[in-house]
Amino acid sequence: GEAARKKGKADPYRVEREGAGQVFVVGSPNSGKSALVAGLTNAKVIVAPYPFATVQPVPGMMKHEDILIQLVDTPPISADNCPPALVASVRSGDAVMMVVDASADSCLDDVQDLSDLLQERGVINHGKPHVVALSKIDLPAAADNAEIVLEAYPDIKFVKVSAESGEGLEELPLIVFDMLDIIRLYSKPPGRDVDRAAPFVLKRGGTVADLAGAIHRDLPRTMKSARVWGSARFDGQPVPREYVLSDGDVVEFRT
Repeated sequence: GEAARKKGKADPYRVEREGAGQVFVVGSPNSGKSALVAGLTNAKVIVAPYPFATVQPVPGMMKHEDILIQLVDTPPISADNCPPALVASVRSGDAVMMVVDASADSCLDDVQDLSDLLQERGVINHGKPHVVALSKIDLPAAADNAEIVLEAYPDIKFVKVSAESGEGLEELPLIVFDMLDIIRLYSKPPGRDVDRAAPFVLKRGGTVADLAGAIHRDLPRTMKSARVWGSARFDGQPVPREYVLSDGDVVEFRT
């Protein structure tokens, strides 16, 4: 933030987290990740046909229904060019989207190399959610390459995309949302309508007490009761504070 900048020691790879989740988009030079981020967000990324056009992370916001998820385009990485500060930044995010050019002859090796690199650097081996976007799927050979890759790695989650043709761009926000393992919740003031404008976001498994804390730090202490519409057996069912909420639930707190 401000203090770090004043000291002149600001980490160029650090990105302020915004939205319902932070997803770092990583890939080798010319893998097509900047074009992909540009196609999914409002980010001012530099899309250029030459490598290393992106020199520091560029965040943009991707819409999934009624929430925004932050995608962060990153400088291209390879085994011999992988700055530790960038790795640390990617590690701090909620999830990783790996981008591999499906039209390249080396596609199969590229998936292996990128995933080896991210495992060696401790990015995706501790249960960090990740997905591989096979980009440029509109180009010749890309579809055939993609089939080979999908068969070779049955355990990796893939999505076929093209920033050019738009293929896969509609599915991606939902894939990322599921990967983040988050739920959207809506608060309803007693006797008033639900506020649908700004959903609260919790990790899956979040409870009524967790939501109370997200709304206001005093609410877990001052709340007398809560009622739930959605996952509850009946609308407006009174629930205890340990009640585990589901995506889309509406909760009314009484204080």
